[in-house]
Amino acid sequence: MSKHRISVVTGGGSGIGRATARRLAAAGDLVVVADIAESAGRNVVEAIRASGGAAEYRPVDVASEASIAALADEVESRIGPVDVLVTSAGILQNATDIASFDLAEHDRVWAINYRGVYLSCRAFAPRMAKRRRGSIVNISSTSAVDAMPLIAYGPSKAAVQNLTAILAVELGPDGVRVNAVMPGYVLTEAMQSRIDAGKRDPRSMAGHSALGRMVRPEDVAEGIYFLCSDAASCITGVVLPVDAGYLPALSYLHHPGLGGVHPRRDDQRPVA
Repeated sequence: MSKHRISVVTGGGSGIGRATARRLAAAGDLVVVADIAESAGRNVVEAIRASGGAAEYRPVDVASEASIAALADEVESRIGPVDVLVTSAGILQNATDIASFDLAEHDRVWAINYRGVYLSCRAFAPRMAKRRRGSIVNISSTSAVDAMPLIAYGPSKAAVQNLTAILAVELGPDGVRVNAVMPGYVLTEAMQSRIDAGKRDPRSMAGHSALGRMVRPEDVAEGIYFLCSDAASCITGVVLPVDAGYLPALSYLHHPGLGGVHPRRDDQRPVA
């Protein structure tokens, strides 16, 4: 059994999950990098170990109830009791409308982004509750609270936020905290591929924020680390925006008196 705090990060092979795995490992956790992509997951483990940290790779398909159950059994029996769960596995969706959106893609987004989070929490939370300790952090999105042409992704993230609140109250008496982070536009590999394909405008994504930049995976990882830490011991049921100030900037910059231009931005670039 490990002497480290044991943290499981689903989707730990890339993007926010990878940054979170590295941040938790740097703080001394033994991190279980759980991902469907074995090569990516093992690369993260190797990088953590090369930096002096402790990590293990385990395969998981969060769309499969059996796979998640097997992951929980494997980690708890072979590695040790899990103290932290970060449900970072997720997929993006391109802008579309209800008439043309493929139903199979809609269902896949929900299977991974919501059902995968639900199944992960269901597999690990009862074990945490029996030990009367634990922290879970889910990944939401600003699209959960702001209408976007993401008719599966946005609603799935709104559901994650609601689930987070429900579980925080349900599990609170057992000493388990449940929170979420709400990233804005994050420059992950998946986002970069969409930029390269012409499906996202990085200038617009950066401009639609108070700080005038996109979010880095490491920025989100810091928020997750805080919510998992003892410094947040009295925080549960919250959704922490990590969005470079996207949410307040959205309405501010679209005030008709500004014309879509930040009044103090040096290059006066349009943001819409």
